[in-house]
Amino acid sequence: MKIPRCLNVLVLALPLIGFAAGPGVLKVDRSRSFIEVDVDATKDFTARLDHYDLAVTFDAANKVKSAVLTFKFTDLKTSDSKRDADMIAWLGGGSPEGKFDLGNIAQVPNGQGQVSGRLSFHGAVERVEIPISFAREGNDFTITGETVIDYRNWNLPKIRKAMLFTVDPDVKVRFKISGTVVEAPPEPKK
Repeated sequence: MKIPRCLNVLVLALPLIGFAAGPGVLKVDRSRSFIEVDVDATKDFTARLDHYDLAVTFDAANKVKSAVLTFKFTDLKTSDSKRDADMIAWLGGGSPEGKFDLGNIAQVPNGQGQVSGRLSFHGAVERVEIPISFAREGNDFTITGETVIDYRNWNLPKIRKAMLFTVDPDVKVRFKISGTVVEAPPEPKK
């Protein structure tokens, strides 16, 4: 029995098709992305995380496999340099860092869902759950979400100054991350 030539070509090309649809990473479009923290204080304000590292990987089925966000609190800006300096002093000085490690993702077909993971800073690690929305068109990917965290869970005292200024310990973290899924770079040789 002779196998048609086009079928031979298809059989030989199958490994290449699988490779092209293989694991990927998210290339973040920073012009369409933001991470902000809304603070309820005597005078409310919003802090914006200007710089951060976000590594999101996808499996061969194009589902999120892992995500890690790392940042420095010195990159969290409120548009008031004195307030920014006070925040760093409150966190213990120096160049304090934070990290969010994705744990689980639960998503329903309409794009709504929830992620959970570990948020680490100020020497403490706490589990955080965040309601999210996914939107995906081809390789373009957008995730938005917001949650409220109590900073006292990370061993930080409630902020009070001169009996006039207070900061509510519950702060709202909001984000929108947009980007494109691209082919993962090859693994480094060991």
